[in-house]
Amino acid sequence: MRIEQIMRHDPTRVGPDEPVSRLIAWYANPGNRSRYTYVVDKKGVLQGVVTMMELLGLYFPPELVDRHERGQTTEPQVIHTLLDSLKANKDKPVREIMRQDLPTVHATDFFLSARQLLRERKITALPVVDSQGVLVGEVTRRVLIRLLDSLLRDPDLFTLKKDSKQLFEATSEFFIG
Repeated sequence: MRIEQIMRHDPTRVGPDEPVSRLIAWYANPGNRSRYTYVVDKKGVLQGVVTMMELLGLYFPPELVDRHERGQTTEPQVIHTLLDSLKANKDKPVREIMRQDLPTVHATDFFLSARQLLRERKITALPVVDSQGVLVGEVTRRVLIRLLDSLLRDPDLFTLKKDSKQLFEATSEFFIG
């Protein structure tokens, strides 16, 4: 079974010049379940990824959290620092905080190669790119669990749909950019 048969075909993406504030608003949306926002150029080539952790790291730097835990700063000082940081960084382009170290897989790869990378890197999702580096999908732990569920319900799934490009509908909740 190939990754293209189980991947989400419309992962959340954003341009590199989008302001960080737009991602904060998007992640704050109660209907959003996606954990990864992929940064792509105008041609759709994957540039990086921004997760909630990058956003939290921008506004809650480890040194601020450490000082607070050691009792070296008061709650009003933390709030003041946070508000200053929000003002200073709200228009920062996402390219300045995106991670570029995320591994990728190809749509034609065997699905277990995704599971191996997810486990080794301790991540929840992998971007799927074509030979030009264009983002074409995403494979997540949740997608693999859906595959298991489908196989429990229909053990012949592997043989019945071996030529299918998509075994089940796997879409994202929202699209940016």
